[in-house]
Amino acid sequence: MSDIVVSNVSKSFDKREILHSLSFTVKSGDFLSITGESGSGKSTLLSIMGGVMRPDGGKVELGGTDIASLSEKALAKMRRTRLGFVYQFFNLIPTMTVRDNILLPLILDGKKPSLYREKFDELVSFTHLGAVLDSYPGTLSGGEQQRAAILRALIHDPEVILLDEPTGNLDSENAHAVMTLLSDLNRKYGVTVVQVTHSEQGAAYGNRVITIKDGSLA
Repeated sequence: MSDIVVSNVSKSFDKREILHSLSFTVKSGDFLSITGESGSGKSTLLSIMGGVMRPDGGKVELGGTDIASLSEKALAKMRRTRLGFVYQFFNLIPTMTVRDNILLPLILDGKKPSLYREKFDELVSFTHLGAVLDSYPGTLSGGEQQRAAILRALIHDPEVILLDEPTGNLDSENAHAVMTLLSDLNRKYGVTVVQVTHSEQGAAYGNRVITIKDGSLA
């Protein structure tokens, strides 16, 4: 497991500064909630932390490696092997079963799903998805789809899971269930969790909360 160190990160779009010299550290095993109003730059920050976007200034280090210094090929490998991503709208492939959606990261990385059978079975049991593995995403509830997306993000044993508004498309009951699941997974497996959320209730599940206001730490 590795710390994430954000050092003086800045980012601008169309000459407008979205992030301004942000610096903080996420310790291995933390559950960090990043909050802020719409347009505050929190989703941009998450994209930079996940290597999806490069900063204009500063750097993000994962285990001492400057993410932005990596080649596109090395960056893609890092995202496949060391990070897991979960989005507000689930991003499950509708023509694939839940099982195949979950196993997709392993297949894309050239790994044999059979070698992950024990981890797969354990996560399925933990997320209570056994009854829907052979179903298609469109037949699942929003909460089930988000649990499947979380399982997909965890199947390849990432060091960090990054979530962008994980409960933004869920009702309050399912939102509570998903956040409880994330908290339990963080404690059981020690995976670092970084979520962006506008929900005060959702943010409270983290052991740390930081707030972005006008591109800076509030």
